[in-house]
Amino acid sequence: MNIWNERGSDGVGIGWWLFGIALAIVLVVSLDTYLGWIVFGLFLYYVARPIARRLRNRGLSPGLASLLTLALIILPFIGLLGAIVAITFGQLSAIRPADIEQLARTLFPGFDTSTIPTDPTQLYDAGTQLLREPSIRNVLGQFGGFVGTFATQSYNLFLALVFVFFLVRDEDRISGWFETTVAGSGTTTHDYLDAIDRGLNSVFFGYTLTILVIIITSALIYNGLNLIAPPGMAIPQTMLVAVATGLATLIPLVGRSIVYLVVVLYLAIIAVGTDPTRLWFPIFFYLFMALVFDNVIRTYVRPYLSGRMFHTGLIMFAYLLGPPIFGWYGIFLGPLIMVIAVQFLWVVFPDMLPDASTETGDAVEVSGTEKSNTGEGGDSPDTTDVSDDSKSKFEERDRGEFGPDDSSPRS
Repeated sequence: MNIWNERGSDGVGIGWWLFGIALAIVLVVSLDTYLGWIVFGLFLYYVARPIARRLRNRGLSPGLASLLTLALIILPFIGLLGAIVAITFGQLSAIRPADIEQLARTLFPGFDTSTIPTDPTQLYDAGTQLLREPSIRNVLGQFGGFVGTFATQSYNLFLALVFVFFLVRDEDRISGWFETTVAGSGTTTHDYLDAIDRGLNSVFFGYTLTILVIIITSALIYNGLNLIAPPGMAIPQTMLVAVATGLATLIPLVGRSIVYLVVVLYLAIIAVGTDPTRLWFPIFFYLFMALVFDNVIRTYVRPYLSGRMFHTGLIMFAYLLGPPIFGWYGIFLGPLIMVIAVQFLWVVFPDMLPDASTETGDAVEVSGTEKSNTGEGGDSPDTTDVSDDSKSKFEERDRGEFGPDDSSPRS
């Protein structure tokens, strides 16, 4: 048998399958270094996709809509993310420099933290040397390791943005090719991948953006409250507290209240130890955050982003376990793996059980009998009903009826 060109009842010959598997292995090994940026690009795709689709619906071409989305939305969004990370790491380093170095080694494995001058003496010496001899050679000599790392990561970010651009622009072509070539509508593979797509949209555009909105908004509020705070009663490390506020959204039941209570307790201890009349500030802080800020999040932010497809506990573990296991990109890869696993259990696994197979076989036999009675090319009404019921089931599950929803009043 010619294993390369033989095409019988089993499809393409085994030789081509082996070649395809070997090609897939080569691609995975080759792109392993860029795994973090690919996952980050996938996250940016789900952030950009709804905006680009709205622009296309207004008459813009796919290319122009993708370009405008990247230029006006994604690039400022990345800059904002970078500012949040930089300020957070700066405030962490101000507390315990040793801890920030350990955190950097955990989140960025392989990155030489010694290339970043964090000690004030090192910064002063480097700045003095640059003032005496301001040249490119001197800059590279003082910050060569950091400049090289920055250039490499900037190039990786550029590749991720190009990846996002083509995904957003050609998503219709990609989905059309997949449906006509790999798995058409109604197949288990198509239903599974469609469920993954909806799940990632719920997680990335829902939960992740909700967390970021809470971080940014709470950081602005904390800094604004510090303007009216009594002397010595300012909220410390506002960006760190804001990040904790955003992450606490994932914690069931207590939610963000645990962060508010910690801040209130800290401020109350200071007020009692100095001037009890200053207790008005921690009380005002808690009332404002619990009654005003949380209501705005529940009334406007959550309904718009609507990231409630999965149980909050699953989301919490995916976000919290991802970075320690995979590094910085674990905050995106962790939820991705969670969505793939959960949707497999919801969509594919029930059909793999023996009882499900028997019921499916009976349904196929009945539909086949109906089709033979109606004649060749006839449609079975039973098959249509089963398909509609299955579709309705998935739609209900996505609305929260087939999975516990987040009922926390503070999340």
